[in-house]
Amino acid sequence: MSGRDRYANSARAPPPRGDRGGGRPNRSAPPRGGGGGGPRGEGRTNNGGDDYSEASGPIDPNMPEWWNAKKKAERRQREEERRMAVREENERSKMGYAPRRNGEGGGRGNARVVAVSNGSADDRVSQKAGAADVGARHVSDFDDTKDKSALRKKMFMDGGAAAGGGDDRLRKIATADEELEGRSLWDLVDRGTLMVGCCLILIVVIAVTIPVALISEDEPYVAPPVPDPPSASPTMARQQVYWDIFDRLQRIAGGPDVLGDPNTAQNRALNWIVFEDGMELGPGKDHLHQRFVLMVIYFISGPWTPVEGRLEWGSPVHECDWEGITCKDVEELEAELEGKISELLESGREDGVKIDVPQRIINRLELRQRLVSGEVPGEFSLLYYLQHLDLENNQLVGALPSPLYKLFNLQTLFLEQNQLTNIDAVGEYRYLEHLSVSKNAFQGPLPESFKQLKYLKTLYLHTNAFTGQVFDILKDFKNLELLDIAFNKFSGTLPVELGEMSNLTSVFLGHNEFEGTLPVELGRCPNLKEFQIDASHKIGGPIPTEFGKLSNLEFLKLDTCAFTGVLPTELAECQKLYFLDVNSNELGGRIPTEYGRLGNMKTLGLANNDFIGGIPAELGQMAALEKAYFQNTDMEGVMPQEICNLRDRGNQTVLEELVVPCDVECEIPTCCTRCS
Repeated sequence: MSGRDRYANSARAPPPRGDRGGGRPNRSAPPRGGGGGGPRGEGRTNNGGDDYSEASGPIDPNMPEWWNAKKKAERRQREEERRMAVREENERSKMGYAPRRNGEGGGRGNARVVAVSNGSADDRVSQKAGAADVGARHVSDFDDTKDKSALRKKMFMDGGAAAGGGDDRLRKIATADEELEGRSLWDLVDRGTLMVGCCLILIVVIAVTIPVALISEDEPYVAPPVPDPPSASPTMARQQVYWDIFDRLQRIAGGPDVLGDPNTAQNRALNWIVFEDGMELGPGKDHLHQRFVLMVIYFISGPWTPVEGRLEWGSPVHECDWEGITCKDVEELEAELEGKISELLESGREDGVKIDVPQRIINRLELRQRLVSGEVPGEFSLLYYLQHLDLENNQLVGALPSPLYKLFNLQTLFLEQNQLTNIDAVGEYRYLEHLSVSKNAFQGPLPESFKQLKYLKTLYLHTNAFTGQVFDILKDFKNLELLDIAFNKFSGTLPVELGEMSNLTSVFLGHNEFEGTLPVELGRCPNLKEFQIDASHKIGGPIPTEFGKLSNLEFLKLDTCAFTGVLPTELAECQKLYFLDVNSNELGGRIPTEYGRLGNMKTLGLANNDFIGGIPAELGQMAALEKAYFQNTDMEGVMPQEICNLRDRGNQTVLEELVVPCDVECEIPTCCTRCS
């Protein structure tokens, strides 16, 4: 009688439903699970043996409650023991033992399953103790043996031999372990593989070492400088001087409201000075004002087109080294201005605003072709000691701001090739000597304020839409040296006062609506080198013979007008003359033979007139002649060989173009280039 039956009989209770006898375990049952699978109370049994699934045996409702509780406890205990057996079997499998098949002889690995399947509680306890002893022995062997191969051999001897010879795989593993015993790493590694690896390592070392050695020969290694220890935050350091600089700048920036407004160029320039400028100027620097004004101008009109290789505005150097800026020492400028610097220091700008005059003063500012856009910044006037301002070929529009006229010390102002429309107050520049406002959008009469520019030496007004009688304003400009008023709509006559401008060197009057004749008084301008009045159909009469007195005359262009008469013989006295163009007039007569003495002549234009006779052979003496035009005249005869010789001088062509009337006999193309 099993222990459970004795326990049940001692309790004087009827046996439960179903066979609970303690038969032998069913060896054909799976080692890792019992019966089970049916509904509660209909569990499967193994050949009348005790079922070790908790849900497999019914609980007898005829038995007392304590009896049912005991039975449930026993079932739970059997289930727990079964799970422990399965876990130990899995551990044995991991340690090298082959899993037991159904029906094999009992080794250690099967002893626990037999113990679990036995219906006797005492047998289960004894089998459990035996299994624990076996597990402990194997664990002890594992702990005492450090070599894994020895462990595999021992498990094979204990488990595999008891199973009737064990598994062939375990024998192969044991044999391989014995072969590996006592062999070093050198014996185990393939010799060829090892040699290939060593060669690869050697190649890498050489590939790295040789370039480093070559670089070291060309440029010896220089240890990098030791960085300076960290300093206080620059932002915090500059924050401490912010308000000091603010106080120094507000009086020239339009007041604290303007300077403090983040939307203004003045505020941007302030923040740049304090936090971004590499110079890190303090409030006591003498060029703080000057640097601030330049950056205000930049933020209003910029960004500008950079110039390659030049120091741009905002570079961390003195502003006198920036592109387009020229400075002079205050002592040098003091001498040039005849003591005016002291006056500037005391009075400042005419409206009372003054900046600190630094030791190095900006006297020339050139921003040509930098794409400065918008209106001309009035802040230019804060540089009231400025002498030269060049804003040519930019994108300036509108009128010159009135503060800009406070640059009373300005001597040069170039505003050519913009879109300006108003310079009415230009007379404020009373010391101005050079003015260029060509190629803008000016219209109407010349402003009366021009009369105040008594020191003017050069004046460029060409390519605008000015109208009216310009010489009513300009006739008293005694210092004028260059006058270019071409391509406008000026009208009236040319005044005799032109002859009183003794300093004139260049006069360009073409493409206007002038009328009348050329004043003979022009012959009293001994320095005149260039005179041009073309495309003026109302200018006519004879060409003044007084032009022959202009010994410095080099360039004379009188084409497309209404000149009559003959060519003045006196022009042959202008030995420096290299350009003569009287095309498209009403001139007649013969070409003076004296013109052969004009040895510097390069371009001779006599076409589209009424000249008669033949082409003088004396013109072959013009050794520098490059272009000659005689077409559309009444000239005839044979082209002189002396002139043809100018076409070929030692295989070097000098006379490039020779155009004649078709009535003139001339060999083409060896002598003449074409006829018309």
